[in-house]
Amino acid sequence: MFKNIVFLVALLIASRFIGLPPNFSPLLAMAVFMPRLTDDKRLQYLLPVAIMAFSNLFLEPVNTIILATILTVFAITPYITRRTKSLFWASVGAMSLWHVAVNGSVWFIGGGSLMETYVSAIPFDFKLAVSTGLYVAMFHYAETIYSLISRSNAKLLDRLV
Repeated sequence: MFKNIVFLVALLIASRFIGLPPNFSPLLAMAVFMPRLTDDKRLQYLLPVAIMAFSNLFLEPVNTIILATILTVFAITPYITRRTKSLFWASVGAMSLWHVAVNGSVWFIGGGSLMETYVSAIPFDFKLAVSTGLYVAMFHYAETIYSLISRSNAKLLDRLV
């Protein structure tokens, strides 16, 4: 069972290195989906943040303030999902938080006009929103199929650990 979790984490880390655009990643979707995978709140918060922080060690360096903001967004996202109880609205909330917080820190670091920073980030953030939505939908349908096959209501990671 533990092997399955290690395999899932390895796949998510590998997704950052396989040549996808930097804004097309399953990691934010995983943070949105974590409350559906486990009731363990520590795991809900820790896993997305740890994967992002660990994989970032091997990628192009990011400003410390921006990285801290990204990790904070990943840490808050499972809370948003638990509060909304809707994957769609959780994804919208996570993307809104991302757009405001991360681009706010980009503006803070780079200066210039705050409005220009937010407007120029729209294409990048739109692609991130699309990829997050697609991955959340994929995770949802995979969870549904798994539940039908296993005939269990237990959350996936709770059953594996």
